Amino acid sequence: MEKYQILKLDERLDSGNVGIFKKNTGAIINSDVSAVILDFSQTKFIDSIGLGSLVSILKQTAHNNISIILCSLSPQVRQIFELTRLYRLFNIFESLEDAEKSIIKPE
Repeated sequence: MEKYQILKLDERLDSGNVGIFKKNTGAIINSDVSAVILDFSQTKFIDSIGLGSLVSILKQTAHNNISIILCSLSPQVRQIFELTRLYRLFNIFESLEDAEKSIIKPE
């Protein structure tokens, strides 16, 4: 079974809290996981600093063969990913349940 961890993001991912976000994701990435699900269900706003931190984490995890999965994007946040075309870099799912199903392989 795949080992993964879920990180629920705050209402905002911006310059005000990106340091905490990077610290939390860094701790997860350095643990023994094969995937990290970032749950955006509470997130209403993300700025360029927040987007940059996501790209940075994606680069870090690529070297360690860890999947980064996003789920439950609000319409506002989804629009930002579409406008910046970052949706092409990430696996994005409608719900946490769908994200978890993408990781768990039937035995």
